[in-house]
Amino acid sequence: MDNDDKSKPGEALKRDWEQTKHDLNKDSGKELNQDVGDTVGQAVGKKPVPPRSVPNSDLDE
Repeated sequence: MDNDDKSKPGEALKRDWEQTKHDLNKDSGKELNQDVGDTVGQAVGKKPVPPRSVPNSDLDE
């Protein structure tokens, strides 16, 4: 996979893990407004991947 590829499976999974940690323990992880649709869309390149600490925008739907 080259740098021009829009898919970012690794970043999408990292965001999903941060959201999961937050959902299970509010003192851990980050609220990124990340759900399974965001993770899959980001992994296949259909949705943008925001910077690591920035929540997903509802406008990306």
